[in-house]
Amino acid sequence: MEQTEMEFTHQGEKLAARHPFFGPANSKTLLESIKHDKYSEPAFPELASFIHRYYGEEGHRAREIREIMTAKYFVGFTAVLYMPGKKEVYFIDRPVFHWDAVVDTDNLLLRLKLGKARASVPFDKVETGSVPFDKIPKNPFFRAVSGGEEGAEKLAEIASMHTDKKGHIFVPDISYFTSPQARIALLYSYDKGRSLTVSLNGSGYSINSYTFGLISGRD
Repeated sequence: MEQTEMEFTHQGEKLAARHPFFGPANSKTLLESIKHDKYSEPAFPELASFIHRYYGEEGHRAREIREIMTAKYFVGFTAVLYMPGKKEVYFIDRPVFHWDAVVDTDNLLLRLKLGKARASVPFDKVETGSVPFDKIPKNPFFRAVSGGEEGAEKLAEIASMHTDKKGHIFVPDISYFTSPQARIALLYSYDKGRSLTVSLNGSGYSINSYTFGLISGRD
């Protein structure tokens, strides 16, 4: 298939995504394929900006995006680090993976010590469930995973194009965590397109993930 570029804007910068998409595969395999072709992996905020640009468009590429989100999911390379000792959830972009494709928790702990976390949310703000699309921009988890209010507003607009006009946030039951746990963020359309869903419980090893290679630095 011929390779093309899909341009989009992220935080005032012009970026481009390589098409066709990578996948389906697990997160580690996707990352290796991206690097092999000399692209960069998109963190979740960049994924949100990309999906926002194309979700409501016509054409085969936009239809492909909607089909992937309905049947599978897109992975954004943002790790979610649950720290029961600190009672905080940290968001760290571009994680590395073990041989079995799960997120490397030890590497995230080291990066956390070095101040590399992009955002955090206290455990007492953890809540799984549906949010009306117009409430998404103020939701702490939507904001944290998508890079702030601008990213959350983009997710809200995508959610408004779903049948139920809601966004669903899925967080694991942290009450069972006794040690640091790492996950990866996923974006898809729950229940055959009824609501936008952000899962903060991706294992990394599922073979149902898709993503794109990121081309940066467009003027």
